This record gives sequence, structure tokens and C-alpha cells, in this order.
Amino acid sequence: MEIKTTAGRMRETAGSRIVPPPDKGGRVRRKAENKLGKGQIAGRRLLSALKLLGKLGALFMVLILVLSFFLYAYSSDKFNLRSVELYGCRELDPEELEGIIRSEFPASVLRIDLRSLKDRLEKETWARRVEIRRILPSDLVIYVQERTPAAIVEIRDELMLVDRDGVLLCRYDPKYGKLDGPVFKGLSGEDAEGYRLHQEENAARIAQGLEMLAEIEAESPHDTMRISEVDLSDRKNLKVLMVDDIAEVHLGNQDYGSRFRTLMENMGQYRQLKDEYGDIGSIDLRFDDRIVWLPIRTKEARNSKGNR
Repeated sequence: MEIKTTAGRMRETAGSRIVPPPDKGGRVRRKAENKLGKGQIAGRRLLSALKLLGKLGALFMVLILVLSFFLYAYSSDKFNLRSVELYGCRELDPEELEGIIRSEFPASVLRIDLRSLKDRLEKETWARRVEIRRILPSDLVIYVQERTPAAIVEIRDELMLVDRDGVLLCRYDPKYGKLDGPVFKGLSGEDAEGYRLHQEENAARIAQGLEMLAEIEAESPHDTMRISEVDLSDRKNLKVLMVDDIAEVHLGNQDYGSRFRTLMENMGQYRQLKDEYGDIGSIDLRFDDRIVWLPIRTKEARNSKGNR
């Protein structure tokens, strides 16, 4: 027989795990806390949305103000072109350039495209480079770099000036001063318009002719003064005529300085040949080891044989 005593119950109770009853109040508090967190998130989102709307509104107002300013500026007479200041014009007429600006471009300085204006002014013959500054509210300041004559060319028995880029400038006139250099011949085009139609080709010929003169001058600064004409018709063989002489000197397309110096060093022989054979028709300097002299009589004889 087993008799359960109070002590036994107590030991049994003490040995067993006591599980507390569920805390209903705790659940209620956690649910309340969760509801409070969602409310805070919603409030933050609303605040962020309001801030974004505020920024967009401020940006919109700025855009409206800027647009209003530009509409006012583009329509207001206060920004109409008042004065044009031009610097660097010697051959170009400042009044003509200002007339181009006022007739071909908008009245408002804000509406003038400076790049287009620069391109237009640089189309003028003497204008090499143009820089433009816009001075608000109503002025333009323009700096012009003009082209400089570098050579005289003969086109259909007319003497014209060109710059180093081969750009045809105008008819030669003594007012441009003395150009200490020979006349370039053998260019493409029957007149000024025809020359410009072959601008790229003629520019290359002019550049080659100037390079030849520079090489000769580097060898002897005074030798270029002995040359009166340069024939550029054959770029593989440039030919020159010397002052007070009719001999056509063949220089080829390289070593111009050394070849012309060779001729100058053999001028004694040249004079002897002239005394013996008369005028020399051509002098060929394209050979490294010799000079080929061709008297006019021999040249005329060959031509007469070729015509038979």
C-alpha cells in the first residue's frame, strides 16, 4: 500500500518543470508595438514624399523664373545690338563687317550664334582668324587676324597676292610694299575664280614653292634674290628663271638648297659656256655628279627635228 504524503507531493512538484501560464498581457503589448512601428514607417514615407514635392516645386519655380528671364531677354529691346568694336582691321573694312553682322544675324546679341558669326566673318578674303566676345547687355567686341601676303602669283598675265596658305587675296599693288621674292607661275585656273576652284591643288603648289625658297635661303640668304620666276606646273620638277637670264633651271622636287648652291659655285663655267655657245636654254641640276647644260641652239635643233 502506498501512502502519498504532503512532502511527497512537494518533492514531486519540485522535481517537475513548472511552466508558467501564457502572458496574455505580453501579446497585447507586442501587437501594440508592431502597430506603432508601421505608423512610424508610414509617417516617414509621407514626410519624404512631402520633401520631394517641395524640392520639385522649388525646381519648377526656378525653371519658371529662368524661362521668364530668357523670354524677357530675347524680346527686350535692351539686348538689341548697340555697338560693334573691331580690332586688327587693316585691309578689311570695319563698316562692311558690321553691316554683315547687322544684316545677316538677329538684332538681339543673345540670339546671335557666335560660332556661326565667326565662320561667316572668316569667309572674308583677308580674315584669317576671328575671335568674338559678347558684352552684355548690347555690345560685341571682335578681334581680327588678317592674312599676310607671302608671294606674288601670275594668273593670266595678271599679278595677284597670295598668303602662305595659298589663299588668293587681291591684285598686286605697290601700296602693299615690295615683296622680295620671285613670281610664281604654273598654277591651275585661267582667272581668280578658276584658281579658287582648284584651291587645294594650288595651295599645295604654293607651299612647295615657298619651301623651295626657304631651303635656298637657308643655304645662302642672298641667293633667292637671284631668282625672278618659279614654275610650279610640274610638282616633280620645279623650275626657276634667274634675274636677267633666260636659262630654265631644273631643281627637281628635293634638295633645292644644295642644288642651287652647286649652280652658284659653277657660275664661272656657266659664263664660259655662254661665251662659247651663246645663251643657255636650260640647266638641269637633278643629277648628283654633274650639271647638264643645254644651249638654245641645240634645244631649237631638237625641236625642229621633232616637228618634222
